[in-house]
Amino acid sequence: MIGWDIQKCLARLYRERGDAENVYDELKNQWGWGGYTSKRRGPCRIAALLVAVVYNWWHMYVRMHDANRHREAITSRPALLGGTARLLKYAGQRTVRVSLPHDKSDVIQEGILKVSRFSHQFEAIAEEWTRDQRWGVLLTYVLRRWLGGKWLGELPPSAQALFSG
Repeated sequence: MIGWDIQKCLARLYRERGDAENVYDELKNQWGWGGYTSKRRGPCRIAALLVAVVYNWWHMYVRMHDANRHREAITSRPALLGGTARLLKYAGQRTVRVSLPHDKSDVIQEGILKVSRFSHQFEAIAEEWTRDQRWGVLLTYVLRRWLGGKWLGELPPSAQALFSG
């Protein structure tokens, strides 16, 4: 009979393996990595790189939206991209108004507002930072759940305001 600690360890490893395989499955079946082929290597490589870039940016956005859960594209794209947006210009200001025809539109709207607030704060204070500092702050914010309060790289003190709210 296997000891309880070993069973827990095996279960954890099995879940981690499944999580790693889910990424490849998602890239192949939901993002189109397995669908574009050509006899020429160049176009296939460019298509694969574009899918990888869009996949990474999408997951960064979704992690900013909700850092506590991994959301697959099959559910997150319809929820977060299913809205209709309208740009309103009045008195020198621009406002984007989004209508979300989704069952959980209130939760989605709160997440979008959270990302928007972070983006506006980030833009306001990041002008004098170096490129490495900007990426460090952005990745620290996106990966904050796994970092446990640690920061990636040398981050400016003014960045602390982004993590307080």
